[in-house]
Amino acid sequence: MTLISRFSKVYGSSRLLRGLLFGVIAAPVGYLLGHWLASLPTLGDWKPDWSDLLAVTVGLLMVGMGVGILIVSANRKALGRQLDPERGVPATPAQTIYYVQNAVVLLLAGVMIVTPVAVRAAFDGPPVIIASIAMTGLIALFLLQSAVNLSVWMRSDELVRRAMVEIAALAFMILQAALFLWAAGQKLGLLPVLTLWDATPVMMAVYLLISFVVAWRRGLT
Repeated sequence: MTLISRFSKVYGSSRLLRGLLFGVIAAPVGYLLGHWLASLPTLGDWKPDWSDLLAVTVGLLMVGMGVGILIVSANRKALGRQLDPERGVPATPAQTIYYVQNAVVLLLAGVMIVTPVAVRAAFDGPPVIIASIAMTGLIALFLLQSAVNLSVWMRSDELVRRAMVEIAALAFMILQAALFLWAAGQKLGLLPVLTLWDATPVMMAVYLLISFVVAWRRGLT
């Protein structure tokens, strides 16, 4: 039992209080962010739709989480107090690297989901060369994130790995069911047509929500 497992035992008794505090803070922040995004002026002929706004919101959330983890990880003493406040010893280099890698995964995911919207907004129908450069960059970031994700998996203990598997399984089942039901309704003319881009930020938002729920249930937050 290493890393997050010990942290979860220490903080298990106060999870409800911290969850309520997080909700009190996150609710108004999310509302204000959504209100601000919805009030943004249009850029030329480009008008952000709901999927673009959701992508930006999810992306900024990921980036914010990643930056927060990096800030804590930059100080081994602070990270050690977060992991084990009773002992208060500095985090080990392995623990620091582990959390830095988690932060990098979040940062890369946030940048990747925001990039298509940002390029589209900046160039209002980007030329082929700009679109090709952006796509090449996204592929490179995806490969880098996949490598870092694999490293995180290898460094994780059994508790965290089981949580990851549970998150993936739940996300697959929920999203598969939602995709089928929406596609059936769309085919029957009862629901509007969704693009792959429309589905992407929804998928990311659902995955994040499931991650929070599973982590909470397993005592990892």
